[in-house]
Amino acid sequence: MGKTTVALGLASAASAAGISTLLIDLDPQGNATSCLGVDPADLEFTANDVLHADAKGVAADAIAPSKWDHISLIGSDLSLAERDGDQALGSEHRLRKALDTDVLGSFELVLIDCQPSVGKLVSNALIASDSVLIVTEPSVSASQGVANVMHTVDTVKELFNPALELLGVILNRVPPRSREAEFRTEELSSALGERLWSPHIPLRTVIAEAQGAREPIHAYGNRAADLISIFDVHLARIMNGGK
Repeated sequence: MGKTTVALGLASAASAAGISTLLIDLDPQGNATSCLGVDPADLEFTANDVLHADAKGVAADAIAPSKWDHISLIGSDLSLAERDGDQALGSEHRLRKALDTDVLGSFELVLIDCQPSVGKLVSNALIASDSVLIVTEPSVSASQGVANVMHTVDTVKELFNPALELLGVILNRVPPRSREAEFRTEELSSALGERLWSPHIPLRTVIAEAQGAREPIHAYGNRAADLISIFDVHLARIMNGGK
């Protein structure tokens, strides 16, 4: 849940700061949806409905409140997996078309939580977005995985979305003491330079606890003080265009 952890951490920071935010859950597992305290069965429309409709502005009908202050949601469930196999011409443009609505102007920030594998759902997210944050872990496959995603971003930028920018790479689930993790972090730092954002997000059990309780990490106060500070720093950087 590395990408979802970061999306939720940023949403938590936005909630605490009073920033009106829309989180779009584009992962069929729906972890972000459930962690925001929403049961997909209670939603009139989900992300699957939005993409299936293939209609301008239809995303407005799927926006629902979450249990977190200032955070709204377009939720997901397993039916969304059908869209990843959609071979219809232009299907990767459906989210951008769906988000073409004045309602989006009421949000100061829109976050899209994607699944790990690059397919039609991730393509939809990239074509609809202004910027991208890549989330990875200090593992043996991290550098290659980041390189693959960066190549996809470059391709989408060239062919479909010239405005798309890579904000940076966030390193998640960093263990407190690990020679392997330290080596992989150095490897990524050497390859990415300033594009590797700091501070990194440590591996902490309180993150899983917050997600299980459907609560923002900011609700955990001193127990999560370091994490709160990290997500606040990253949110501020996003709001400042990655600077």
